[in-house]
Amino acid sequence: MKSKKDTSPVRSRDKVLQSLYEIELSGSSAEEILKDLSLQSRYPHYKDLLIGVVDSQEDIDKTLSEFMERDMPSLDPIERNTLRLAAYEMLFTDTDVPIIINESIRLSKKYGAADGHKYVNAILDKMFKSNFQRIGQK
Repeated sequence: MKSKKDTSPVRSRDKVLQSLYEIELSGSSAEEILKDLSLQSRYPHYKDLLIGVVDSQEDIDKTLSEFMERDMPSLDPIERNTLRLAAYEMLFTDTDVPIIINESIRLSKKYGAADGHKYVNAILDKMFKSNFQRIGQK
């Protein structure tokens, strides 16, 4: 089996977005979702990303609000959680920001509303160009 360092987080991001959506709409907790150990074994970045977003959501939402004209609750759940996942990676990991933005656009196009990817791109682009500071490396 490949080590986490040798695997791409692409498919893990899909599963994290689906889990964040489930948490938000059904009221499940991350701990309940993480009981499905098969997700963690098939998607090596899944647990770290999911827990990171959930645990840092307040900081993430505060940071994102600096770049948005709309309130977080007014966003479509897919765009809201795509932004949270992207902001988490931008703030707390060493993943290249252009990769994060491209992945966020991909997720928004795949799961979100027709033009939701344009809003996600605009917000993340503003954040990137603002010279935001990474909070930490996980």
